[in-house]
Amino acid sequence: MTQIARIRAFICAEFAPDIQPQDLPADLDLIQSGIIDSLGVLKLVAFLEDDCGIAIAPEELDAELYQSLDAIAALIDGKTANAA
Repeated sequence: MTQIARIRAFICAEFAPDIQPQDLPADLDLIQSGIIDSLGVLKLVAFLEDDCGIAIAPEELDAELYQSLDAIAALIDGKTANAA
């Protein structure tokens, strides 16, 4: 399972159990749609740190960075590129 597939599955399991992971569009605004709220962002951040092995700084807790699967993937790609 790819990293983005694990994140998609986590989001569906934790925040949208009525949505199948394959039915969650990568560009869907997770916050505007009500799938994730501010506490959900914190839960998602904890998952990302554990699952992806990254550290997310306090200034990276801006909800816009977790707005969609595409945005989350860009954040992770940026963090892993900087670590290399």
